[in-house]
Parts: sequence; C-alpha cells; structure tokens
Amino acid sequence: MTTPTPSPEDYQHIKDKLYDYLSRQGFSERKLLQKVTDLKRRYPRTKRYLFYTPVHIQKVINELKATGVINDQKYAQDVLRQLRDRKDGIHRIRQKMRQRLIPAPIIEKVLQTWQQSGVKQDYAAIICDAKRKYERLREKYPSKKDRYTIQSKLYAFLAQKGYAPNEVKEIIGKLQL
Repeated sequence: MTTPTPSPEDYQHIKDKLYDYLSRQGFSERKLLQKVTDLKRRYPRTKRYLFYTPVHIQKVINELKATGVINDQKYAQDVLRQLRDRKDGIHRIRQKMRQRLIPAPIIEKVLQTWQQSGVKQDYAAIICDAKRKYERLREKYPSKKDRYTIQSKLYAFLAQKGYAPNEVKEIIGKLQL
C-alpha cells in the first residue's frame, strides 16, 4: 500500500495554517513546527491534517524562511526587546527564550550583542517589586535581629528573577533601604 502524496492544495493548507499562527504572534521555527505537527496528533481522524507531518511542514517552513517570513534571529531580537525592561534578569530572559525553542546559538548571539551595545537594563519595574517585597518582609520580620533574614530573602527573590549577583547588589543599592 503506497502512501498518498500531498497535493499543492495540501501544501497551501499547511502554509495557511502557518500564516494563521504567525498572524497572532511570533514563533521560532522549531516552535512553529512543533505547534503545527501537534495538530495531527490532536486530531488523528481529521483528513484535513493528514499531511501535517514534520517533513511536509518543514518543506513549507523552508519556503517561508527563504522569503523572510520566518526568521529566528529577528524573532529572538523581538523577544529580547519585550523582556529586557520587565522584571526579569538576563538569566531569566535566556530561560524564557529557550522555552520558546529559539536555538541556543541565536540566543547567545542576540544576548551578547545586547550586552556589548552598552545599553543598560531599566531596573524601574524590578525596583518597585523589590520595594514591595522588602515591605512585606519587614512586616513578617519586624525585629532588628531579622535584618540578615530580610536581606537574604530579598537577595533570593532577585536571584530567582534571573539577576546576577552584581545586578542584585545594584538593585538593592537603588532601593535606598
């Protein structure tokens, strides 16, 4: 029994589905492949998704890459632009980029370019959060002898947000405690 070959309409349907996903938000190539391939697993009896195999989807993705519609480098830069002035440090940003299935070399290249550009991260949002955290800790640990506990918990809070030790010290210094 031979397997049927996809028709041009089948490829067009895959392309339309990719455009549909990309019209809502950006995706890395791997994430897009995973998302569209999952449709066949989710709806195994639907004939519409019969040719939604990694090979056929990758063929359409390669066409879209050639035209510039899918570009992991540009997507990584967009993700960095969205995340850099929020409450996350560089380590957390790297982790979120990995979760979006952006290839590691591209992540490192984009982050390195950003760090070399000399543009500093805006700490306004995290300073605000750290002040709130500090106030809650002061209520929980009102004694003077609990100062070390408060400092260590505040440090752990900022480290969990992805900040390096030198950045944590800088943020705590800006809190004016």
